[in-house]
Amino acid sequence: DHPAARAPPMSAHSRGGLAAEVKRPSELSAGERAAWLGLMAAVPSLRRAFFAPGFAEACEQAHGRARVAVLRRGGETVGFFPFQYPSAWHRRLGLAERIGGELCDHAGAILRPGVRLDPATLLGLCRLGGLFISHLGADQDALGLTAADWRTGHVIDLAEGSAAYFAALAAANKPFLLDTERRQRRMEKEYGAPEVSITTRPAAAELDALIAAKRAQYARTAVGDPFADPAHQQLVRLLAGREDAACTPMLSTLAAGGRVLARHFGLLHAGVLSYWFPVYDPEASKVSPGRLLLWHTLRAADAHGIRLIDRGEGDSQAKRDFSTGEQRFGRASWHAGGWRGMLARGCQKLTWMLRR
Repeated sequence: DHPAARAPPMSAHSRGGLAAEVKRPSELSAGERAAWLGLMAAVPSLRRAFFAPGFAEACEQAHGRARVAVLRRGGETVGFFPFQYPSAWHRRLGLAERIGGELCDHAGAILRPGVRLDPATLLGLCRLGGLFISHLGADQDALGLTAADWRTGHVIDLAEGSAAYFAALAAANKPFLLDTERRQRRMEKEYGAPEVSITTRPAAAELDALIAAKRAQYARTAVGDPFADPAHQQLVRLLAGREDAACTPMLSTLAAGGRVLARHFGLLHAGVLSYWFPVYDPEASKVSPGRLLLWHTLRAADAHGIRLIDRGEGDSQAKRDFSTGEQRFGRASWHAGGWRGMLARGCQKLTWMLRR
């Protein structure tokens, strides 16, 4: 189902005062792409690489099932909604999910301030029978895209600079700071002086090593492995090779004595680093190499233009230790009326059962 030639042609629909043209991300005009980025810049919560047109374009390249609804009112572009079909048969049935699927840490509509969009209208505009969406931003609820339940995530605010962040951390959680410094000394004693690398041009071999280590972690912890799908591996490799200021790849590595102890691959947009795929050497767990890599990344934040680190969904102690604030992520399953909606509900229940 990958070749774009097998995708249906773009289509236009209208509903509730809005009109939508559904097309492949690669079919966006330069003006539409610029309008998309402009809407992201106008709304702080949308300043994440997962909302960028480049992310949707990489999804299309990876599997060919990515789409974007270009939303207009009175002929004027007022928003975008990227989504994808999990498989060819989902596309035939009109059943969709958030763009990027399991690999997307933030999802929702990119709308002009003041524009509202309820789920029924969105489904009608996109000609969908059903849409399962998780990692829905909290602000999407205020826009009319309501979630069934919410989960907690964390952010690290570096707007005042790295030095100010660490001063505040020392005042708020001195024992954690001292424990991290102790682990740093232990790492130096057992493995050697730290070697930290942060690059926006990751080598293919480094990325392959990270994916292999992450897959081993998934197997070790008995959780689902998104990289079991070759298209997901391809998506990460495509993103790592892009030169896109709105969706910049960033690979961080912590080594000591020539041995790699931890890696992280994330995406940077407008100073916001989405902390996406961290992984560490389990044999070095006593020195907490994953924590130390984040620690060094925070120290180097100013030099790399990082003003906020988004830790994504999850409320673990490891995330709370560094956190300066919380965020919410919604999950919802929206269905159209009639037989298509009934079919969507049945398919979604089956998917949830299989994943459990």
